Amino acid sequence: MVSDGPVEASETLWRTALHDFNNLLAGIQGVLDLSDPAEPLSPRNRLRLEATLEEGRNLVAMSRALALGRIPDAGQLPWPEWREGLLRRLEPLSVLFKCPVEVVLAESGDGRPWPAPLLQDWAVALSRQILPWVAPGALRIEAEVAPEGWRLRWPDAPPIPPALLPVPPEDAARNLTSLWLRSMGERLGLTLEAREGTLVALLPKD
Repeated sequence: MVSDGPVEASETLWRTALHDFNNLLAGIQGVLDLSDPAEPLSPRNRLRLEATLEEGRNLVAMSRALALGRIPDAGQLPWPEWREGLLRRLEPLSVLFKCPVEVVLAESGDGRPWPAPLLQDWAVALSRQILPWVAPGALRIEAEVAPEGWRLRWPDAPPIPPALLPVPPEDAARNLTSLWLRSMGERLGLTLEAREGTLVALLPKD
């Protein structure tokens, strides 16, 4: 993927951020509209509200990263901890879209630790882009350590979102997540391909 250049100071960033935050407020209002004002929130609506607020915190983090260039420090985690962190980040999306999530290690590999936290955040952001087309089915992410780096696969996924193509069409729908994905993907040197109904992301070795 190739980024559009310095999105940090662009009008596109402001437009997409305002649009996405407006959608966030609409989501919160939707939870309140479905609740009885005379009664406490039901367990289901409380989960939806918590998940929506977590999405809002993610939008703030993305906006800050794009506007200020604040990127989390790179680290590494053993696979079990890396997977647990990814599932924890995906939980709000699973609640909002009523979509179960499965993360598996397709190959045992060589026991190499996995990059964190940016690759985890990137995987969650891409999942957010494709979940509307996957739900209400299950979202499956397959991971493997390949000779050339770390590979993630999303089987039975829709095509690459137009905004994430190497050369996006002019009418491609853009949002804050797609801007963040392009920018962080370029920083990581990450590639995204579609192979026979599967989206494949590769983070090369240093």
